[in-house]
Amino acid sequence: MTLSLQKYLIGESNSCFNFKIIIEVYMKRTLINIAILSTILGTGIAQAGGIDRSGQGTSIILKEGNLLEITSVSVSPKVTGKYTYGFSGGVITDVTPDYSFTNLAFRTDISDDMALAIIQDEPYGANVSWTDGTATDYTADPVVALSYNGVKAEIKSNATTVLVSYDSADNFTVYGGLKNQSVSATSTNPLAGMYSIVAKEDSSIGYVLGAAIEKPEIAMRVALTYHSKVSHDLTVMESSVIGANQPSTLSFDTPEAYNLDFQTGIAANTLLFGSIRHVNWKQFLLKPDHYFATTKYLDAATNGAPGTGKALKKYDNNTTTYSLGLGRKFNDQWSAAVTYGTEAAEGTLGGPLGPTDGFSKTGVGVTYTGEKATVTLGVQKVNNGDVGLDPIPGTMSGNTTLVTAVKIGYKF
Repeated sequence: MTLSLQKYLIGESNSCFNFKIIIEVYMKRTLINIAILSTILGTGIAQAGGIDRSGQGTSIILKEGNLLEITSVSVSPKVTGKYTYGFSGGVITDVTPDYSFTNLAFRTDISDDMALAIIQDEPYGANVSWTDGTATDYTADPVVALSYNGVKAEIKSNATTVLVSYDSADNFTVYGGLKNQSVSATSTNPLAGMYSIVAKEDSSIGYVLGAAIEKPEIAMRVALTYHSKVSHDLTVMESSVIGANQPSTLSFDTPEAYNLDFQTGIAANTLLFGSIRHVNWKQFLLKPDHYFATTKYLDAATNGAPGTGKALKKYDNNTTTYSLGLGRKFNDQWSAAVTYGTEAAEGTLGGPLGPTDGFSKTGVGVTYTGEKATVTLGVQKVNNGDVGLDPIPGTMSGNTTLVTAVKIGYKF
């Protein structure tokens, strides 16, 4: 009996942000193909789930044979709200643009008990753009600040992970490898002294370690994967009211994360599966030198010396995301699955770079399996968590994200 699990995360928020899961289980010599689309919210630059997008899935290494998988994901977030005191007419239109990305994964056997996998994904990403109303420098004169208009931020990333696995004779597999990750970012914030930053792309190395145990007679597998933090030093150019085109280096870590994936057969042609992802977002701190100096200067001008500087983005809490699904095979070609997931809200005030807080999600997917190729279609609705805004008071509420995905797998 052979088991294999494939999981992909998509997303943005905060946010935010996206899982695609393909599970193939040989039970009683019949193949169960179970497709499910699952998403970790990613609809802005900062959410309860940080800037997670792909979910850093690695389970292709636990499959068999020569495989190539391509996953295309489209994300349509809707994040709107209202200013508390009627600024700009009160209404906040959608601040999170649509986005899409494609993940690639390849696997091949090296020997009878060793395999190689190469995975290319977008582990982190964010995009927010506020366009309503009229904005001025809130920190300099909060009385005339009318909206967050002009606040924009975008984070892009790419990662190539190379893994090698070793299968022991007792249904125990260990795997690990290196990850080359690149990150770039841009942001403008007229509310903080007309601040802007452009951060050039930087590439750094991290590592991945994992282990899986299987019990084939009940189609059971539990796999735990650790992703190390990756340290980056980006060359940046910053500008604000206290100086233009100020060069510096922005140093930060993308956080370490733990993925626990599990599955088990509960009846003939029926599979229960799920995942738990924990990310140490407290390790992620963006504090550019010129932004810190600008906010310190503005605070001193408003409240008196010496003033207090701020970070561009930080997280006060780590996050844990849960997902549970049920899959069913109908015949040799068709199978389907449903899933539910959740991530608790932090319960703190958000802002223009964090317009949601936590989420719940429901999804459905269907897979068609041919002799060589497998095609999966999935859709998921994410209910974005409500959040209050600061420093300009408002509320973002009743928002959703629609995620669609197509995955093509080919055996050769």
